Amino acid sequence: MAITEAMKKKYKLAKKKRGYAISSISDKVVKVATQILAGKVMNKCCADKVPMPMVALAEKCTEGVHFN
Repeated sequence: MAITEAMKKKYKLAKKKRGYAISSISDKVVKVATQILAGKVMNKCCADKVPMPMVALAEKCTEGVHFN
């Protein structure tokens, strides 16, 4: 829960019914990374709504963290 509040403040995320609005992400790089990841990874994700872990993953990717 603490990470959710910190991420909401950091990126000014707007909560939707089933996730957070990608369009509300204030950092342009994280926004684009989230859109790409949502399109590639999330099959049942709405076009503009993603769960918080997806935003956290996109943030790590933009910081240069590599995942296998």
